[in-house]
Amino acid sequence: MLDPLLLRLGVLSTAQLAALGWSKHERDVAARHGRLVPLRVGWFARPDADEAVVAAVRDGGCLSCASALRMRGAWVPPSLDGEHRRRATHHRGPSRRSWCRPYGISPPVVAAVDDVDVAFRCVLRCGSAEDVVVVGDALLHHRLATRDQLERWSTPAPQRVRTLLDRLDDAESGLESIVRLRLRALGVTVRAQVWIGTRRVDLLVGERLVVECDGAEHHGVWQAHEADRARDRALTALGFVVVRLTYRQILDDWPVVEQDLLAIIRRGEHRAPRRRDHA
Repeated sequence: MLDPLLLRLGVLSTAQLAALGWSKHERDVAARHGRLVPLRVGWFARPDADEAVVAAVRDGGCLSCASALRMRGAWVPPSLDGEHRRRATHHRGPSRRSWCRPYGISPPVVAAVDDVDVAFRCVLRCGSAEDVVVVGDALLHHRLATRDQLERWSTPAPQRVRTLLDRLDDAESGLESIVRLRLRALGVTVRAQVWIGTRRVDLLVGERLVVECDGAEHHGVWQAHEADRARDRALTALGFVVVRLTYRQILDDWPVVEQDLLAIIRRGEHRAPRRRDHA
């Protein structure tokens, strides 16, 4: 069965069109009447096909790496923005420095968007250490891969890259992963997705510093703001210190956020108050 994503994006090879029942004559007629657009030898697109996918295939490859994972539903950090393409090994077009290459075998390009395994192996090479862990967390959260699969796919990568998978943890968003990684890099003990009574918080530092991470899509939803404020108030009433961070603060203002969080930690506000023994 053909990948539904490829059908939706509208760029298919002649082999894929044949699998859908298209004959060569039908392809030629559709191309003459503008119902199919030839991109390069063996590849066609619908007139309404995704522009990024069309450009990648026309240029001699396919979407891969972070771009493919984003297409397949994984959250990808802005540090990996831009179009990531993998080149068909036989293609003889102009050389591009920006072509992505996976660790291990680079298979032939048989689809306009790479599968998760090849795309992840490209991220292992293209991304920073933080990028790799954030993307790995996202693949686990969205159930696009298992931990065993990620470890198997990373086998061809150098040891320094493979050990990054030891940092994978529970996360419901890429922002949580970023904050968790950056705090742990500072030597701060952070637990992810912790239940406090009937409430689950994004991150818990020490015993009572709660850090909540709001995504960009969260900002315009009034009901979400209402629920968040009620949660924050209830946690504060229980003695927790609650810090809520926005998408922009995490990605654009991290140095300031880091200093503020460290100031709270240095004052010991992340620790539960010590009980005093009475004589």
